[in-house]
Amino acid sequence: MNSFDNWQGLHHLGVTLIESKRFKEALLIYNQILESQPNVYDALVFRGMALQGLEKFEEALINFDRAIAHSSHSHYVWYERGFTLFKLGKLQEALSSLDIATEIQPDYLKALLLRGIVLLSQKKLETALISFEKIILIKPNYPKAWYEKGLTLYELGKLEDAVTCFNKAIKLNPKNDLAWYHKGIALFDLENYKSALTCFDKAIEIQPNDANNWYEKGYTLWKIRQLESAIICFDKAIQYNQKLYLAWYGKGVALLDLKKLESALICFEQVIEIQPNNPSYLYALGYVLSELGNLEDAIEIFYLVIELEPQDWLFQNQLGITLGKSKRYEEAIAAFDKSLEISSNNYAAYGGKGFALYKSERYEDAILALDKAIEINPNYDLAWKIYGWVLHKLGRDEEALVKFDKAIELNPDYYHLWGSKAFVLLTLKRYESAILFYNKTLELFPNEPNALYEKACCYMGLNNIDLAIENLQKAIDINPTEFREKAKTDSDFDNIRDDIRFKALFINHMG
Repeated sequence: MNSFDNWQGLHHLGVTLIESKRFKEALLIYNQILESQPNVYDALVFRGMALQGLEKFEEALINFDRAIAHSSHSHYVWYERGFTLFKLGKLQEALSSLDIATEIQPDYLKALLLRGIVLLSQKKLETALISFEKIILIKPNYPKAWYEKGLTLYELGKLEDAVTCFNKAIKLNPKNDLAWYHKGIALFDLENYKSALTCFDKAIEIQPNDANNWYEKGYTLWKIRQLESAIICFDKAIQYNQKLYLAWYGKGVALLDLKKLESALICFEQVIEIQPNNPSYLYALGYVLSELGNLEDAIEIFYLVIELEPQDWLFQNQLGITLGKSKRYEEAIAAFDKSLEISSNNYAAYGGKGFALYKSERYEDAILALDKAIEINPNYDLAWKIYGWVLHKLGRDEEALVKFDKAIELNPDYYHLWGSKAFVLLTLKRYESAILFYNKTLELFPNEPNALYEKACCYMGLNNIDLAIENLQKAIDINPTEFREKAKTDSDFDNIRDDIRFKALFINHMG
């Protein structure tokens, strides 16, 4: 190290090692140079770059500052200093360094690009856009500038313009997986799902092991209700990143849509393991537990969710619904009242409160709540249904039938509404009309045992013994314990207790 030539030779070797990303070896080279010549400008700069490569940003910054102390006129060192500060999260200081770099050399594209990226990170979107447009004026075929401009326009909500920029970036560099990825997200937001899928497929083709690419494809497939295909994509995302909780959540939601509750529960449990205090994910877990009938566990989770997010009326509603399922009606009413304090036009809370009041036999109060729900949302079929049951309990069956008709008009594919009207018709001994409505129930839900059992009761009212026994048999086949026990004491079947066919339904089951 006694000659200039020896120093230059080592420096050239160090540069080659850095270009090859062999940062540890490069660092040894520059340590050797600086041991004998502590203030060599190039050695300080490139030692800083080697430290950058090793992600030792604080040490890199010291080297750049030492280099600048000896010579502050190089745009290059100010850029490297700005990059290091950006990596350290010191964004305003990074901008100051980059501004100096571009003052020294106004057309320094790397500094202009990083300046725009820093501004984008700070959400100074309009200013960031100016940086990227300046680059494009200098070098129109700079793909990175078009890509970053697309990101900025996306953040500004200019989705179609963002897609145009991503297209330009892709044309200049077809292997830019990030441009394909973000173009897909912009197209998704524009509800152009088919084109979005094409983009995610291209991103996957370029980067098949990127979990985010698979997640976005899965989410898009879920959006267009291709649930099984979505689950396959979420599984691929999880394969490449076990901690990608969005993929676990997406898979859980798709499984929930497919009514695969136990499998959905496993997914939501995984989400909570990764994101333990997120109210939305806890809510999903509680919802599945509620649907599975694990009501007390679900209630415990919903109380925790509300503790984390006390001003969310939706969480209060779900707590009320689950408390209602658990027959804790007073607590349910309190939950719905809290929900209404948060959102006074919350028709679902009025409906839920109406149901809890109905189950508490507070029928007049239930009517007040249901009237309010319907006033806010006249198309709320569940409120019309509950209203019908309240009126039935008050003995106002003709009015109840009108309410059920309205509910059916609003939601003709919900089998329970047809069954509700059929039951009131059975109560009124309008057996033939009731059978028509039970038939509609069974058309929508062929194995609904209550409809079969009550249809048997209708046929008893019409003295059609054969069809009564046939339908009773079907109900018992579906749920032997409940309907054998029910039929034993139901007065509708008193006239056939000695019928051998009726007795056969209880062989080995009667004491």
